[in-house]
Amino acid sequence: MHQKYLIIYLIFIIPLFLLISINQYNPPDENFSISSQVKYFSQEIGPRPAASDNESKAAYYLESQMRNYGVDTEIQDFKYYSLNSKAIKKSQNVIGTIKGVSSKEIIICADLDTVRDKRYGKYVDGANDDASSLAIIMALAKKYGKKKPYLTIKLIGFGASEESFTFPIITPSRTCLKPESYYKILYTPYLIGSRYYVLTHQEELENMFAVISLEATGTGTPCFIGKDAFVENNLFFVNFLVSNAKLHGINAQNIDFTSFEDESKTEGAISHVYLPFSYAGIPSTFLTCMNNPNSSSSSHNTLEIPEYLTLNDTYDNLVKNSGNEDDLEQHLQMVFFVVDDSIGKLSALYSMNNYFE
Repeated sequence: MHQKYLIIYLIFIIPLFLLISINQYNPPDENFSISSQVKYFSQEIGPRPAASDNESKAAYYLESQMRNYGVDTEIQDFKYYSLNSKAIKKSQNVIGTIKGVSSKEIIICADLDTVRDKRYGKYVDGANDDASSLAIIMALAKKYGKKKPYLTIKLIGFGASEESFTFPIITPSRTCLKPESYYKILYTPYLIGSRYYVLTHQEELENMFAVISLEATGTGTPCFIGKDAFVENNLFFVNFLVSNAKLHGINAQNIDFTSFEDESKTEGAISHVYLPFSYAGIPSTFLTCMNNPNSSSSSHNTLEIPEYLTLNDTYDNLVKNSGNEDDLEQHLQMVFFVVDDSIGKLSALYSMNNYFE
């Protein structure tokens, strides 16, 4: 994204949006409850280890719901192995496509599987990480399924994101990626689903305008990540998203998130499923939510993201941290609004740029 975009945005777009009523967090449908979808993923399906039956159940549930809303859907199966296991495993990506006036794509994505609690060795329900984000993706499918947006929107749930030291059984050849980008994506130590997607869609990279992945969005202040443990993101792109949210009175933040300190004071490196897209040169970031985020530090902890990566990441605790179910629903609608508004503003930015070229 170039500096000229900022000039166009400042001169033409901000004054227009200031005339629009703000702080209206309307759901995609008055009968659609985002929190009920969080509850379904985390309680009815439950823990979703990579390559497990429950991960597959989550994938096919997401696919069927998006298809019911009018979204063109695809299941991308893939096989992989892990250095931690001798078995050949199978997972899948769920891809929903809403074709726009333009073929340029905005990708909104999250992960289907859940982590293993390091202390107890059990897989978590994953209400916040990442059922909250899958539910928001479902809400976007509900809103856009039977519409024709300006930019093409892709809604993707990536499989086997949390398992480490993973590699595809069949390695896609390098076609359009630069060698440095290709090998970074190939040898990233996890995120196999999104890595496989990028490696098998190299010819489509020039059509990708922006990527926002969603991680643990169930409680707290919306935070767009400027830098994680692996990559520094496009600063203009991140600040653009933060500024848009602030125009609506939402106190979004641009923070760095390179590591997370768990309850045992052990730090682990942090990134998310957008990373392969960023390596490929696509303006990308991930959106998470934190309580009173410490913007002066790139390391964050359980005070900022309660129950993150632990067995306590349950729907009941997510409701408790929110206050009640109504408060949780209101928060999720706010995050939905931030993502939906970002899609609209990025579309307007791309349209204005084309007009002036």
